[in-house]
Amino acid sequence: MEKLSPKDAPIKIKEGNLILAATISGWNLICDANNPEGLREMRSMKSRPANKGFTILVESDARLNLHVDEVPSLAWDIIDTTQDPVILVLPNGRKVAKESLADDGSIAIRMVSEQAERKLVQMVNGPVACTALTDDKGDPVVDIELADPDVLMKIDYLLLLQADFPKDNQRQIPIIKLGLNGAVEIIRP
Repeated sequence: MEKLSPKDAPIKIKEGNLILAATISGWNLICDANNPEGLREMRSMKSRPANKGFTILVESDARLNLHVDEVPSLAWDIIDTTQDPVILVLPNGRKVAKESLADDGSIAIRMVSEQAERKLVQMVNGPVACTALTDDKGDPVVDIELADPDVLMKIDYLLLLQADFPKDNQRQIPIIKLGLNGAVEIIRP
């Protein structure tokens, strides 16, 4: 796995490479959310069911509006008030490969606020699919040395966006599913 500079990462993402990135939420696999082949490879590496989508990183209201037909008003309230990362599952995702979406067409969105992540999404200038690197119990990998070596061998590049993410207090990001009719479902607290 080759180390990648943040400056070169957007090009490698657009070329279809899979990247292991140290982000504010821990170790994540990322790729171009419009690249079906890369998404299928990422799904295979994670043994992720076909009915589940991937998280799409967005850095602005404009990009969020680009990838969702209609953003529920509660989503804006959550985005405007949350201090911690949260993934919102919203109805009717668009302008990403179908492999990025859940089988019901919903899209998982995480608004990035950390500067290095924001800059990466801006420089890619397109949707970035993301999924946490997890261990065999489904917990986030906090030490790269403990990751599955077979998975690591399939990753093209290593990108250190956030070298000092909280290794001692690693937890999965909460996931909230919102409907246009006001429906709210807590998928992961």
